[in-house]
Amino acid sequence: MMIKKNCCSIITVNYNAFSFTKNLLDNLSCLDKKNFNLFIVDNFSNDNSFKKILEYLDVNLNKKLDLKDPRIISSYKKNHIYLLKLDSNYGYATAINIPLKYIKNNFVESLYWVINNDIKIEKNTLNILIKEYEENTIVTPMVYNLNNKDEIQSLGCTINPYFLTTKNITSVSNLNNTEIDYLSGVSLFFDHNVLNDVGYLSESYFMYYEDVDWSKRARSKKVKLVVNLNTKIFHNDKKLILFKLKFLSIYNRLKFSIKFYKSRVLLVFVYTLLSSLYNLFKYLFILKSGK
Repeated sequence: MMIKKNCCSIITVNYNAFSFTKNLLDNLSCLDKKNFNLFIVDNFSNDNSFKKILEYLDVNLNKKLDLKDPRIISSYKKNHIYLLKLDSNYGYATAINIPLKYIKNNFVESLYWVINNDIKIEKNTLNILIKEYEENTIVTPMVYNLNNKDEIQSLGCTINPYFLTTKNITSVSNLNNTEIDYLSGVSLFFDHNVLNDVGYLSESYFMYYEDVDWSKRARSKKVKLVVNLNTKIFHNDKKLILFKLKFLSIYNRLKFSIKFYKSRVLLVFVYTLLSSLYNLFKYLFILKSGK
């Protein structure tokens, strides 16, 4: 299928993060490339952030949109922006897959850009990604630290061959000498053909490792993982991660090993157990120190 580069669909997820989503909306409005659709999926926020987004965009609440998915309890459209609220928090992968499926079945454009809502985008980023996109690839811009804009956060990632832990590539020189194992879900740019070949994100992870799984499947289909060094985005650097999310990441590493690396399950399990205990004691120490 020939790639149509005249338009792109951007997908992002909101969960209790109106300020991030608002900043992203402001940022996207300043892009050089204006011809895109934006899908904002609210993963059942409980802080009224979805309502705040509707108010910020001045959406007519009497004009609801029906996307034919029972998991969507509210959906609206304002110009090129689609706003969806789910009836439960199904996890990150499901929140991305719902609009992906809708776009694939209803739109003619064949370019997709999945991004976090806590990023800042340069004016020419989307334009460059579209113009320089090559078939059979998944692309990310250079990802810099939003809180320290001179610091590279990620140029793709590697997977430890023994423990299946992940690590960001953080310099161009290392990128030139390192094979990319996966691209972070912070930013994934691809086309209709890639989606057809690789399929949707695995919804069994809920959060973390769904991007590792998707990249693994992409590489098995001979899809190339690429960093576009001609453009960049800035991602909020989360220094502190809640213990339950850290534990989820550790648990999903084990799930990933069972799916793709059965011979290493025991080694990964032992490492995972030790990591869990370490993080538990660290969490308890932080709690005790805060009293």
